[in-house]
Amino acid sequence: MKTWSKNKRLIAILLSIWFVTTLVVGLAPEPLRFNFFGWNFTYWWGAQGALLIYLALIWIYAHKMHQYEKRRKP
Repeated sequence: MKTWSKNKRLIAILLSIWFVTTLVVGLAPEPLRFNFFGWNFTYWWGAQGALLIYLALIWIYAHKMHQYEKRRKP
């Protein structure tokens, strides 16, 4: 059961990061209008930045679950 509570906590953290990543640019685009690598930041974030965050979230989840499973096995 200890692994399940760790899994729920990890999911809650990652979902909150996903939520902020997805909605920050969508709900508040005006304060985020600045030049970023020669592009408007909101455009860059929608095109590539959010995707990189999503891939990182998937990798973190898989890596942490692998660690939990490794510790659980005798």
